Amino acid sequence: SGNVDEGLEKSIEAGGSNNSNSNENNNLGSSPTPSPSEPVLPLEYQLHEVDLTSPDLDPLEYTFRRLVPIPKVYFWETADQSNNHHESLPFKIKLWHNTIYYLSLCLKKAEAGGEIIANIFGLNNSEFDYVMNAMTEEEWRMSRENVERRLEESRANREKREGEEEIVRDVGLSSREFL
Repeated sequence: SGNVDEGLEKSIEAGGSNNSNSNENNNLGSSPTPSPSEPVLPLEYQLHEVDLTSPDLDPLEYTFRRLVPIPKVYFWETADQSNNHHESLPFKIKLWHNTIYYLSLCLKKAEAGGEIIANIFGLNNSEFDYVMNAMTEEEWRMSRENVERRLEESRANREKREGEEEIVRDVGLSSREFL
C-alpha cells in the first residue's frame, strides 16, 4: 500500500496522468501490459486518461483536466465484502474521490440552474419565436409546402449543375473555361 500511496502522490504532484500522450509513466496510467517490476494498481488509484490534443476539448476542460487528476472509478463503486468496503483505503484517496465527485455534482446543478434562468429570460429561444408562436395552422401548412418546394428546386438545380459539370469534364474543358 505504501508504493501505491507514493505513486498517487507523485501523480497528483505531476498534474495527474490525464494526458494519454504523456511519455512518462508514473504508475497510475492503465498500461496495456504492466512489467513485472511495476505493481498493478487497483482501479481506485488509476486515473481517467484524456487525449489533451483532441480538437473537441474546449479550453476550460483542457485546463481542468491538465491540473486535476480524475479517478477512473470512485472507491464506492468498487466497494464490496471482498475488499472490506475499502476500510483500508487511505484518507487522501477517499477525500480526493469525494472532492472530485462533489465538484462535478455542483457543476451539474449549476448548469441545470443556469439553463432554467436562461429559459426564464428567453435566452434559449429563437429570435423569431414571436413570429412562430403567432402563426396559424394554415400558415404552418403553407410554410411547410414552401420549404418542400424550395428543397425540391434546390435538388433539381444541384442535379442539373452536376450533370453540366460532368459533361464539361467529359469534353475535357475546365469548368472555368465553360462558364
